[in-house]
Amino acid sequence: MLAHLTVAELAEKLQKKEVSAREAALAALERIEALDRKIKAYITVTADEALAAADAVDARRSKGEQLGPLAGVPMALKDNLCTNGVPTTCAS
Repeated sequence: MLAHLTVAELAEKLQKKEVSAREAALAALERIEALDRKIKAYITVTADEALAAADAVDARRSKGEQLGPLAGVPMALKDNLCTNGVPTTCAS
């Protein structure tokens, strides 16, 4: 299960093309969907943006572009950071 890999393990699988960034993003989104009703860790989930970013990483990787070591690894941002197009609520 991709959601149970460490960042290093997932990054390695992405770099070796054993898994796509889209698959990693979908796994993260599925995990959020399954658990967030109970733990309420997320205020805003930008699924469409996450999938678009993953697709862009996959496209660049398929062209043989050199990418950073964490390219395609899903991440979450605390909403006290201003992000273009996403509400910044500071959890209030």
